[in-house]
Amino acid sequence: MRTMFTKSASVLATSMLLLAGAASHVHAHATNLWCYIEKGKVYVEGSFMGGKAVQKGQVVVVNEKGDKVLEGVTDKDGKYSFAPPYKGKMTILLRVDKAHDADFELTEQDFKDAEAEEGKAPAQPEK
Repeated sequence: MRTMFTKSASVLATSMLLLAGAASHVHAHATNLWCYIEKGKVYVEGSFMGGKAVQKGQVVVVNEKGDKVLEGVTDKDGKYSFAPPYKGKMTILLRVDKAHDADFELTEQDFKDAEAEEGKAPAQPEK
C-alpha cells in the first residue's frame, strides 16, 4: 500500500512540475505596458516578462470612439512618448503580434491628477 502511495505521489509531483514549467514558459513572453503623464507628455513603456524591452512595437492611440488619433514605434528601450492631442479618455495599444498585444487606458482624471501633481510646491526640508 505504501509503495502505491509513494508511486502516486511521485507521478503527481512530476505532473505538477511539468505543468508549472509549461505555465511559466507561456507567461514568459507576456507583454507589460505602462503609460504615464509627465510635463504634458504621455510616456509609454513596453517590456516582456523578465524585463526585455519591446523594441519596434507599434503604438496606436485611439479615442473613445475607437478612432486612431496617432501612432508611433517604441525605441530600443521599449519607450515612446507623445504630446497628447487632447486631455481625455484614450486607449494606448502596444502591438507586438497577436499573442503579445497590450493596452492601457488613460482618463481625463489621469491628466488632471498629473497636472495637480506637477503643480505642487517642492517639499520644504525639515529644520
